[in-house]
Amino acid sequence: MTATMSWNEYRTDPNGQLLAWRAILGAFLTLTGVLMRALASDHMGGAGLALTLGILYLSIALTWVALMYRVPTRPLLAAQLGSDLLVLALLVHFSGGPYSAFPVLFCVPIMLGAVYLGARSALILAGVASAVIGGGHLGLAVGWAAAGAPAELDYGSGRPVLITFLHVSLFLAVGVASGQLARSLAKRRRIHEQAAQQIQRTRNEVRNILDHLSSGLITIDRQGSVTRANPPACEILGMSASDLVGRLLAPAVGTDRCELAECVLQVAAGGSTVNRGEITIKRADCEVPLGITVNYLEDEENEVAGAVAIFTDLTEVRRMQESIRKAERLAGLGQLAASIAHEIRNPLGSIRGSVEILASELELVGHQAQLFDLVLKESGRINTIINDFLTFSRMRSPAPRRVECDQFLTEVALQIRQHVTNHGGSVILEHEAESTDLAVSADPEQLVQVILNLALNACEAMQYAGRLTIDARASDNGRWCEFRVTDTGPGIDAETSEEVFTPFFTTKTGGTGLGLPMVARIVDSHGGTVEIDNAPDGGARFTVRLPFAAAETMAEAPGIDAMVDEALAPATEQTQPV
Repeated sequence: MTATMSWNEYRTDPNGQLLAWRAILGAFLTLTGVLMRALASDHMGGAGLALTLGILYLSIALTWVALMYRVPTRPLLAAQLGSDLLVLALLVHFSGGPYSAFPVLFCVPIMLGAVYLGARSALILAGVASAVIGGGHLGLAVGWAAAGAPAELDYGSGRPVLITFLHVSLFLAVGVASGQLARSLAKRRRIHEQAAQQIQRTRNEVRNILDHLSSGLITIDRQGSVTRANPPACEILGMSASDLVGRLLAPAVGTDRCELAECVLQVAAGGSTVNRGEITIKRADCEVPLGITVNYLEDEENEVAGAVAIFTDLTEVRRMQESIRKAERLAGLGQLAASIAHEIRNPLGSIRGSVEILASELELVGHQAQLFDLVLKESGRINTIINDFLTFSRMRSPAPRRVECDQFLTEVALQIRQHVTNHGGSVILEHEAESTDLAVSADPEQLVQVILNLALNACEAMQYAGRLTIDARASDNGRWCEFRVTDTGPGIDAETSEEVFTPFFTTKTGGTGLGLPMVARIVDSHGGTVEIDNAPDGGARFTVRLPFAAAETMAEAPGIDAMVDEALAPATEQTQPV
C-alpha cells in the first residue's frame, strides 16, 4: 500500500469525514477543558486532561496515517469510534465522575456510529457507553462500600445512581433513535440511488436512441445555440460535434447550410413548425437534398424554449425515384418495342422476299440494281433493329451464380482481342482482378453481355486505337463487386452522360440506342448500379456494381467460354454502341 489518497478521495471517504468530526470534537474538548481548568480547577485535573487530549490527538494522527495507507473502511471506522468512547470515559472520570458535564458527549459517537456503521452499530456503541459509565460508577460505589470510609461522592443519597441511570437511559434512547433514523436514511439513500440510476439509464437509453437514429437531429435553445447534435446530423452536414454544440447555429453551419439554419431558427423564435419540408444544403461542392421536420421545445411553463430539427439525406431517395421512373419508362418502351416488332416483322419479311424474287427475275439496267441492293440492305438493317427491340423487351430474369472475376475477365478479354483484330484495330487491352478469390453474384450470360457491350462501345469510341482497361475490385466493405471499363477516348460530356442509358438515345450514326439501356436493365435486375463518368487521365469510365458473392454460397458458373462465345454474337450484331 502507498500513501496516494488524493484530497477529493479524502473528502468522500467515510473515515475522512469521521476524522473531520473528531477533529472538531477535539478542538471543543480542548477549549472546554482549558476553561474548566481555569474556572474550576478542583473539578478538572491538569494531568488527567492532558492524558485524555493526548490520547485523542494520537488517535486522530494514527487515523490519518491509516487513511493514507488505505486501511479497510469498516475496521477503521470502528477503531475511531472506540477510541472516542475511551477518550470520553477518561474525560468523565477526570472531571467529576457521575457529576461530570461531559457524559452527554457520548451521544456524539453513538449518532456517528449510526450514520457510518448502521443501526446495529449505534446500539452496540450505546451499550458500550452505558457499560463504561454505569460500570465505572458501580466500581466506585463498590470500592467505597468495601473500604468503609467516607467517599468524595455521597452514594448513600442515591443521587449519583440516579444521574448514572439517566445517562445510561439517554445513551440507549439515542442509540435506538439514531438506529431508526439511520435505517430511514439508508432506505431513502437507496431509493435516491435507484432513482439516480434509473435516470442515468434513461439518459443513456435516450442518448443511444438519438445517436443511432438514421436521421440527423439537432436541438437549439431560445438564443439559437446548439445544445445537441447526434452523429448522423454531423455526418449529413459534414461537420463534427465540436463544430456545432455550444455555438450559435447560423454562424456554425455557415452560408452553405443557411437554409437549414433559417428553417430551425424561425421555429425557435416562435414561428410555424415545419412538417416534412424539403431544403437543400451544400457539402463538398455538391448539393444535398434534405427532408426536414422542425418542432418546438417547451419548458416547464409550456413556453417555447428552443427547437428540435430532424432531417434526412434524400439523395438515395431521389436516386431511387429516378430509378423507378426509368424502370417505368423502360417497361413502356419494352411494350412498344414488342408491338412494333410484331407489326413490322411479318410485312418486312414479305417485302424483302418479294424484292429478292424481283431482283432475280428481272433484267436490271443502270442504277436499278443499286436500288434493289439498297432496298435489301436497308430492310436488313430494319430487321436488326427489330431484333434489338425483341431482345430489349423479352429479357429473361437473371439466374445468379458465383462467377470468379479473375477467370471471367481473362476469358472475356480473349474475345475482345479477337473482335479488335477482326476490325483491324490496335487497342491495348489490360484487365485485372483485385484478388484471385474475388467473385460476383451474377447471371454469367448476362454479365458477359454487359462487359462486352461496354468494351465494344469503348473500342468504337477510340476508333479501335488506344488503351482499354477492365478491372474488378471489392467496394463498400465487400458489399459490392465493382467492374470498371475505362478507355482513352474523347470522354463524355455532362449532357450526354445523363441520357446514355435512355432507350433510343444514341450519338452513333445508324445506332438503335438500345445497347446501354440493355446494360442498365441487366444490372438493375441484378440489384446493382451502373454509372458513367470521365476518368482522371481522360476518356470515359463505366462503373458497374453488382452484389459481392460470399464464399461457398453459390455454385461456380460452368462453361464461361461457351457463354462468352454465345454472348459475343448478339453483342456485335444486335447491340449498337452509343
